[in-house]
Amino acid sequence: MHGPLRLFIKSPGQEERVYDMSTGAVTIGRDREVEIPVDDRTLSRRHCRVYLGADGWRVTDLGSRNGTFLNGTPILDDRLEAGDAVELGETKITAYFPHGVGAESLDERDLDALLAQAMRQPKARSATMVGRHREIRALTHLMELNEKINGLRDEDRLLEGILDAAIELTDAGRGFLLLKAEGHFVVRRARLPDHRDLDDPDGSFSVGVAARVIAEGKSVLSEDMQMDDRFDGNASVANLRLRSLVCVPVHANQGVFGAIYLDNAFEKGQFDGWDVRMLESFASLASIALRNARERREIAMRRREAVRQARRIERLNERLRKALRIRTNALRRAREDLAKQADELGLKYSYEHIIGRSPAMRTVLRLVDRVTDLTLPVLVVGESGTGKELIARAIHFNGPRRRARIVGENCGAIPETLMESEFFGYERGAFTGAHRDHAGLFEQAHAGTLFLDEVGETSPDLQKKFLRVLEEGEVRRLGGKKPLTVDFRLITATNRDLAEMLKTGTFREDLYYRIAGVVIELPALRERKEDIPLLVAHFLEETNVGGPALSLDPAALELLVAYEWPGNVRELRNEMQRVRAVVTGGLISPEHLSSRILAYQPADPGAVGEGGLKAMVEDLERRVVRASLMRHGWNKSRASAELGLSRLGLRKKLERYGMDAEQPPAGA
Repeated sequence: MHGPLRLFIKSPGQEERVYDMSTGAVTIGRDREVEIPVDDRTLSRRHCRVYLGADGWRVTDLGSRNGTFLNGTPILDDRLEAGDAVELGETKITAYFPHGVGAESLDERDLDALLAQAMRQPKARSATMVGRHREIRALTHLMELNEKINGLRDEDRLLEGILDAAIELTDAGRGFLLLKAEGHFVVRRARLPDHRDLDDPDGSFSVGVAARVIAEGKSVLSEDMQMDDRFDGNASVANLRLRSLVCVPVHANQGVFGAIYLDNAFEKGQFDGWDVRMLESFASLASIALRNARERREIAMRRREAVRQARRIERLNERLRKALRIRTNALRRAREDLAKQADELGLKYSYEHIIGRSPAMRTVLRLVDRVTDLTLPVLVVGESGTGKELIARAIHFNGPRRRARIVGENCGAIPETLMESEFFGYERGAFTGAHRDHAGLFEQAHAGTLFLDEVGETSPDLQKKFLRVLEEGEVRRLGGKKPLTVDFRLITATNRDLAEMLKTGTFREDLYYRIAGVVIELPALRERKEDIPLLVAHFLEETNVGGPALSLDPAALELLVAYEWPGNVRELRNEMQRVRAVVTGGLISPEHLSSRILAYQPADPGAVGEGGLKAMVEDLERRVVRASLMRHGWNKSRASAELGLSRLGLRKKLERYGMDAEQPPAGA
């Protein structure tokens, strides 16, 4: 039918209304803003649309809750014929074409008959069809909403989508989505129809109802809260003047973690049991969507954390690689310098672990170089902390026995009662507590090197037994019956005056000549102060574990050189370790040094030392030259100009005082 259309609209309790249409389209629904508003609570806000199509007038359902029926049959979109009856919930609409095709055959009586026939549908059949259509439409709508919310990846948008879908599903006036957080629940979203936010959600809903649903995990439905006995005394219900309300729990594996709360403050009977069932089904789907969103968020957080940790590890690795490159290059340069110095000194072996190229240390290294390949026993003498064990290890690891063990022991650290068992070993059962066989130091050093520090601390009785082992090359364990052959390179060390001990009889003379095949005397650090800058640089680099490189103030270096160092190299190393721990910046200043170094006063310069005037002049000249070099960053041209010397003259003085091999400390 392409002619004008007349609609007869009859709602319960209202007069019949007539609408004439010639062109265009109209929307019918409960919303006051539509073209044909109908005061019927069973209608959706925008229920259906009547429009002129290519083949005539048509009616289409707009996703209503209760559906649109044409002559008792649920439709989505269909063409209107003369006399067709359209059912919208409890509202009946009859289509009439006053001047359309086929309208000539319809008189007033025929129209009344058609209208009466449309209005006389059996109530049971109509209700059944309405219910079925409502269920079909709701399920279709539910599937569409589920697909929509599952397509939302952002959690904030997902929360809004869930609440908007619940409002759309039930035609609610307002909606609240509440989720548990740390033992209580909070309103995560509050919305109005048409995807609008509720400006002030706090105090706008019944907290008691929501708390009850979340605590018990059961839905609550009220068609008229003002008349519902369950809510007597509930202040929020009375204050908010709420009418219709439905609230369903949102379940998870661990229990209830939220609720969907919908209400209408103006109309009673807005929700029924069917709404509760549909809303509970929707809440289950929403729970899955929320759980998936949270899992995606946790996975994303773990992925971001993994990326952050990977980047942090890469930065640390890069720092380690950089530090390794620096140390490798420094080690390579040090080895090259040592090899060069060894060539200059005419040394056969490399002594990279022994820092110092002063004249005194050059003499020591030359002697060590000559005795390394010999079988003679070596006695190393010197003050405590001068590096006697370093000399012993250099002899062993450069010598022919380097593939075997070096066994070291401090004789002063062994109680006198245990010395014999430690040196000679014992058999099981030799004495109380001897539960197993034990090889002594002599046996352990077989085919290798035996290094005995503080040999002057041994008792006369042990010295006698020790001498027999050296003469016979055999050792017998305590409790043992058979002697064992031993062969080892012997290196001993002491900080005591063995010559004086020979005079007093506390050390056997025959043993002394057996262990002192070659005597190496190590100078004290105060006797080789030229080596202090090298040692300082070495110890600062040695104690640097991934930290910033430290530079040394020339004034601080002068104090270190001037100090006498009674503890020798060991004391200097401990001082550098302490400085590394206390310095926060990159520069070591005098105030960072220990109080004993700052308080040290050198000897009276007017006093004549042991070497006489010549030695004093040489020492002063050596100090002045070194201070000038340090001031000018070891630039020999500038230092020679300041000193009034030619570059050749400065070089000769450096060679004379053994300073030509010195290098400035790191960063100085």
